[in-house]
Formats: sequence, C-alpha cells, structure tokens
Amino acid sequence: MKSTDIAIVGAGPAGLAAAREAVESGLSVMLMDDNSQPGGQYFRQLPRQFSRVDRVRHGRAERLFEVLDHPRLHYLPDCVVWDVPEQGILAYAAGTGSGRVRADAIIIAAGATDRPLPFPGWTLPGVITAGGSQNMIKGQAVRPGDDVVVAGNGPLLLVAAMHLISAGATVRAVVEAAPFQRRAWSRLASLSWSPSLLVQALSWRLRLAAARVPFLTGQAVIEAHGAPALEAVSIAPVDHRGGINRASVTTLEADCLVVGNGLAPAVELTRLAGCAHHHDPMLGGWTPRRTKDLETTVPGLYTVGDGAAIGGVELALAEGRMAALAALLQRFPCACLHKRRHNLARHLDRLGRFRTAVADIFAPPETFLELITPETPVCRCENVTLGELGHLAADGAAGMVQLKSTTRLSMGRCQGRFCLATLADLVATRRGIKVADLDWPRFRPPARPVLLGDLLHEEIPPPVLPDDPHLPRGS
Repeated sequence: MKSTDIAIVGAGPAGLAAAREAVESGLSVMLMDDNSQPGGQYFRQLPRQFSRVDRVRHGRAERLFEVLDHPRLHYLPDCVVWDVPEQGILAYAAGTGSGRVRADAIIIAAGATDRPLPFPGWTLPGVITAGGSQNMIKGQAVRPGDDVVVAGNGPLLLVAAMHLISAGATVRAVVEAAPFQRRAWSRLASLSWSPSLLVQALSWRLRLAAARVPFLTGQAVIEAHGAPALEAVSIAPVDHRGGINRASVTTLEADCLVVGNGLAPAVELTRLAGCAHHHDPMLGGWTPRRTKDLETTVPGLYTVGDGAAIGGVELALAEGRMAALAALLQRFPCACLHKRRHNLARHLDRLGRFRTAVADIFAPPETFLELITPETPVCRCENVTLGELGHLAADGAAGMVQLKSTTRLSMGRCQGRFCLATLADLVATRRGIKVADLDWPRFRPPARPVLLGDLLHEEIPPPVLPDDPHLPRGS
C-alpha cells in the first residue's frame, strides 16, 4: 500500500488547484484521474495521438498543468478510484499499477455529470447531452452536428452553443426553460459580486445575438422526431410549475439536439465513505455536508468543486485551494496560513453570492415530468419505460428500491447517473413527499466501472484464517 500526505481524486480545475497549493507548501500528493490527460471538463484537451495537439488552451491552464512535473506529486492518469474501504484509504484501478493508498487527508474533486430528463425521442441518435457535446468538440475535435438545437435549463446552454458555433455548426435556437431575461435584470446587483463572470456571461449572450441565434426562454423540448436518427425537434411554452402548452408548438429541423438540464455532483465516493449528505436542487441534488473548510462529516476527507456542489470553474479553483490550506493547517497552524485562508474565504463568499444569483435566475420549473409519456424510456440502459413503472407501482412496488430490483433500472452502464433522479421525482410525486425523504438504493463499490483484470493486480495480504477451517474468521 502506498502512502502520501494528501490523496486527490480528480485532475480537473479543483484537483489541480489543490495539488499545487499542497506541493508548494511541502506536502506530498498523489493525484488520480480517470482521464488520460489532465484538465477535467473545463480544460479538456485533444488526445496526444492527434497530429495537432493543443495541450494548453490558455495561460491559466498552463500554470495549473505545471504542477504535474513537481517532484512531490505522483500523478496517475487513466486511474479509477473505485472504493473508500477504510477512513483515509482509497482503492484504485490503474492496470498493473492498481492498488490502495493511505493518506493523512483526502480531497475528492470528482466533478459532475449531466442530468438528462426523459422526453419522447430522447434516445434517438443525434440527441446528446451538453457535456457530451463539449467532450466531442474539445476532446475529439468533432462537430456533433451541422444544424443544432440547444435546449434545456441553465448557463451551460450558453457555453455549449458558443462552442458549437466555434466548431462551425449552425445553432438553430437556444431554448431555455426558465424565463431568463425577465429574471436577470432584477438580480443584476447580486451578479455584480463577480464582475468578471458577469462580463463573460454578457459576452456569450452578445456573441449569440451577433450570430443571429434565437434565444427562446420559458420553453422546452417536448419531442424529438426522426427515423432512424434525429430530423426535427418540437418545442412548446412551459410554465413555472412545469405545465406544457401543447397548443403552441414550434417544430425546428435539426440533425443534432444538445440537451442540458443542469449538472449533478458526482457523490459516489463520498457516499461510499459514509459522509452525510443533504438534498439541495439548486446545487445539483445530493451534496455532501461540509464545514467552512470544505471538510465532510468524515474527518480528514474534503470534497470540492462541482463534485460537491455545482458552482462553476472559478468556485472550483478557489475551493481546491481552500481544502489544501485546511489540510495544511492541520499540520502547520501558523499565522500566515490562517491569513491566506481568511482571504480565500472572503473570495469564496463573493463567488457563493454570485452562484446563488445565477441559480435564482435559472431556477427551472418545479417539474419536467409532464414531458414523459407512458412509452418514454426512463432508464435507457435497461429500456424501462414510464408505463412499466406505472404498472408496477399500481401493483404495490411503490419504493425506489423495489422498482430498481424489479426492473433493473439504474443497474446498467451509467449506474443510475442518468435515471435515478428521474425515478426519485416520479416516486416522490406519486407518494406526495419530498425527494429527500425517499429511501434511496444503497450505493456499493465499485464507484465507477472497472476492469476485473485490474483488480487482480492489487496486492492484497492473505486472509487471517482460524486453525479450524469450520470456524468463522476472527475466531
């Protein structure tokens, strides 16, 4: 088993910022990431096999990547952290280098996943998530379509649309479910807590206007049409409760529909570690409970960035530094570190106010369940439809655990990342209770799919067996 001062999961902005803060202060760091290159989603790079590789996108990324060459940092790409078997220990799969690491402090910067919402036609070829579109453009230099509709809810739609335009696509429309423009002016003062981010958001909006991209607010995609692939998209007005005005439907021709309905923190590892969580829809759903120093309810385990609560890249960078400083202060409680933490806390407070204002502006309708028809797949991995869930619920399978066990919903490749939140909304609505009050299925390792062969390379000590083989272990 390896040992290090700080183990960091995720080499995105938050993880890289935490690593740099730690190694520059004299600590050893083991940085693990399941991608082949660092940067996460925001600083995603083209594969090294490409003849033209833009490893560094801009100066800020270059400064972050410099930490990878530091002698006190051990960087493991293509490494999946799949379990937290004991406090202070991580199990990871990395081919022949698989094993476990013991750390004085653990910082989880696992990022976030798209939150898809089912609607008729959402499984058609040509319908992809906003995160998938970003990966194709930034990570593979592939344009996902020529005539694209971008739809859903949240500021990521603007980012996705801008990258599509830069890639040469024609964006037919950006369809935002929230009444964005009406809310933005009333919250302009709150947005001023981060002037640079406000200017960036305004520049995106102006660039869309310059490209003559229609920006439709208070509307949602109600159906995707085509055979065998996407050909057209129908949109309709949606009110704050999620009611669809199907008498006013507009259909746009498109060969690609990019759907983004916000992000959900990747909390698999914090759940496996036994951290307490609470449900906050404005921050992406289930989020770990954290102190001001970003420590969870498990001592020595910190979680930062969008993997803890959705807040964007600036907040992720600052939180990564804060967690590393907090771990440093456990060892070196000096005045200079306390001052740095104090200044960083003030910066985090300003960014937090900005995040709250953005969340208010883009607050979605109360529900999108009216979009789903009985024939619509809720779980695309196991092809479980709303109608099938309804029949089972009518027969008495009313809970999430019962429905999962009966239908295999959430047992496919995505392990519930695409469907479990929708199932929770359906069950909570049917039973008239809050999502947070449901009995959620227990999470088990592995946190992410791993190759069975990788686990065979892990050095595990032989079990301690009793002299009498008929007695249980420990006898």
